[in-house]
Amino acid sequence: MNVNLVTAAFVSLTLLTLVPALMVVSTRNLVHAGFWMLPCLIGVAGFYALLEAHFFVVVQLLIYIGAILVLIMFALMLTRDVMNPRERQTNGLGLVAGCLCGVGLLVTAYMVAQHPWPTSDAVPASAHDQTVALGRALVMRYALPFEAASVLLLAALIAAIVVAKSLRPVGKPLGCEGEVKQP
Repeated sequence: MNVNLVTAAFVSLTLLTLVPALMVVSTRNLVHAGFWMLPCLIGVAGFYALLEAHFFVVVQLLIYIGAILVLIMFALMLTRDVMNPRERQTNGLGLVAGCLCGVGLLVTAYMVAQHPWPTSDAVPASAHDQTVALGRALVMRYALPFEAASVLLLAALIAAIVVAKSLRPVGKPLGCEGEVKQP
């Protein structure tokens, strides 16, 4: 692929990833923040495509966009008073978070600049070989951490549903602001 095309694709994917990411953290509406995650995650899938990691493109599209984003949207819908305009949607620690992000950026930039990046003239492995190696690593070496992460995510989902349902008064549907009259 032409170097100018690769550079244009990289810049476009960077904008597609960073602009929505900034909107995710800066919008006051949590549902809109959840929707802003979609183009951000698509941009990450584009980076994988640019790196010719075809398996990770599919994983990003199916798992992160197809499952995790839907899970986040369900969690937001189950959260009590998420769209209530009288409820405060921010925590007032934006300056502290910005400072911490700046320090993290500086540390990351320093570490990347100091790392000795090896260069190789070896022919890159085919997509099939990469997928086979990843599959073997997940089934053999990383099977236990992979399963532990899935159990942890399932437990977090169940806990979120239990907490969302227990905070709601009996007989009052989610999102209702008025009193429910009992017959």
